[in-house]
Amino acid sequence: MIIRNCYLLNFRNFDNLNIQFSNKINVIIGNNAEGKTNILEAIYFSAKGKSFKSSKESDLIKFDKEHAYIRTDIETDGVEEKIEVKLSRERKKQIRINENLIDTMKELRTFFDIVTFTPEDLKIIKDSKAYRRNFIDEIITDLIPSYNNLIIKYNNILNQRNYLLKYGKNKRYFKEQIKAVTKQLVIEGSIIIKMRNKYISYLNKISNRIHKEITNNKEYLNIKYDEIYLKDGFQNLEENLYVETMKKIEKDIEIGFTTIGCHRDDIIIEIDEKNSKTYASQGQQRTIILSLKIAQIELYKKLKDIKPVILLDDVFSELDLSRIKYLLKVVEGYQSIITSTNFDFKNIIENKNYRSFVLENEKIRIKDSY
Repeated sequence: MIIRNCYLLNFRNFDNLNIQFSNKINVIIGNNAEGKTNILEAIYFSAKGKSFKSSKESDLIKFDKEHAYIRTDIETDGVEEKIEVKLSRERKKQIRINENLIDTMKELRTFFDIVTFTPEDLKIIKDSKAYRRNFIDEIITDLIPSYNNLIIKYNNILNQRNYLLKYGKNKRYFKEQIKAVTKQLVIEGSIIIKMRNKYISYLNKISNRIHKEITNNKEYLNIKYDEIYLKDGFQNLEENLYVETMKKIEKDIEIGFTTIGCHRDDIIIEIDEKNSKTYASQGQQRTIILSLKIAQIELYKKLKDIKPVILLDDVFSELDLSRIKYLLKVVEGYQSIITSTNFDFKNIIENKNYRSFVLENEKIRIKDSY
């Protein structure tokens, strides 16, 4: 699958913008605040039904407008197709595939795949464990869209349990109710944990190999699921998770929140058997993210037999030349859309099948095309 064209109307800073892409490497060059990232955000929204930047969809609409529109034309096995997104300040977003209104994001996420790589991805290592959980959950949802329904179901049960902890603790049947809802939570949570662990193992195997290649075998990368109820492996997971959850019942009642479960778990990313969040340098952390993102690309190709579109947002300012060359070598086999302020790609892209654009004053023009 490749993106042929993207048209924006009243999206972010653009009144209107139309851009036709090469089926290989595309480079968008422009100064800061010109809107390069906004183009990638629009493409991402067309694939995922959400932004990778903002949780408020109204932020995507040009400040003096009431509506925004994205049209992304794609080609799959020679068949041309169209995704349209309509955003409104007053109404729910509408997304159409080939003019048919979709009911769920699951329909959209099965349509085409995107892998993004931005400077913000360092948060996967540096920030809270929620970023690491979300990274894994996004990968699984791309591979198995129904996984998101499992997350939603778990969160609904979690909200029920938290409501009981906060408001039901003095009621007559609290003990029976909290045990029942905890069992439901544990059943769904165990499925999530097993799925996460499965795909973490896949990702770990690929990223470890890639990291060795990038660092010339100088560093060892390891990713693992980390929680106390996995001490005996997965054989007694439900039982162990239930026991550990109920051990915390007094604390949970005190604070009105469930303090243990897959919604609180962490994914440990180690470099040379040390936690990269604490011990890895900034340069090492960037290389780890590079390894993880390339592994994600390979994982999609291996498990879905597809080539995802790759969006690279100003990442070359974060990498040295050898890592830039490694990344470009990888993306040469895929359609990629890259943003940069002034990086000269011409002399380092071995495959000359690429197109570069200049974005200036909300207008875009082709600079070079090979």
